[in-house]
Amino acid sequence: MIGGKTVSGFVITHNEQDDIADCLESIKWVDELTVVDSYSTDATAEIARRYTDRILEHEFAGHVAQTRFAFEQTTCDWVLWLDADERLTQEATEEVRRIFEEHGGPACDGFAFPRKTFFLGRWITHGGWYPQHKLRLMRRAAARIEGEEPHPEASVEGRVRRLQGDILHLSYPGGIIEYVQRSAKYADIAARGRLARGKRASAAGLVLNPAFVFLKSYVLKLGLLDGVPGLAVAAGTAYHRFIRDIRMRELARGQEAAEPRVSFEGQQLQGARGSLKGEKRS
Repeated sequence: MIGGKTVSGFVITHNEQDDIADCLESIKWVDELTVVDSYSTDATAEIARRYTDRILEHEFAGHVAQTRFAFEQTTCDWVLWLDADERLTQEATEEVRRIFEEHGGPACDGFAFPRKTFFLGRWITHGGWYPQHKLRLMRRAAARIEGEEPHPEASVEGRVRRLQGDILHLSYPGGIIEYVQRSAKYADIAARGRLARGKRASAAGLVLNPAFVFLKSYVLKLGLLDGVPGLAVAAGTAYHRFIRDIRMRELARGQEAAEPRVSFEGQQLQGARGSLKGEKRS
């Protein structure tokens, strides 16, 4: 309890054994700590039990729905939300405690923390990745979880105050390959969601939008000051936009990626050059 107010914390997990201990360690001061796990097959649940008995197994039904479910399990006055690959810094914790204990408590309904991501060997501080304030501490009675797959977002009916203390984000331990693979995965999820809401992607947008996204991140948002990692962030952000939009067109036209059905029946390989004779049928 801080400033006479109780605080719940929650984290959603699936096979997060490498991250979950540091995440929960950073928020172990809360009054109620809930972990909603989607049937991890590693040691995630075992590690989480060192910090809380409130471990709920719940089938994963999407990032937004899972986060909303976890939020709904909380019972305290205020709710703090972290992802498993995030840590709340000591500076942020002390800042929150000071605000709650001074002047009769907070005069707002939510707090947004700047989130700092570690990527390709350095902390990214430009390019649109920082400060990237995230609303993660909220008055429960005024809050809800919404957003578009695969990105849940918290919102409150009332005032949100931006804080100085960081949330640290350790999201890509596998480096650029993990970043690209996850970006493509999330682009597919986003494309399906946008199509379901009646959105479309234009041919012109396939050319213009990624270019604008790159320039915005690398030049306007000063990603160039982060060196090669900043270049990778800008290029990756543009790549995500391109893959999302071209995937929307692919899905809209029913052109799911599949192996072509090609028959080589009756063909003969002739000569050292491997020339083929016969007809291909699909």
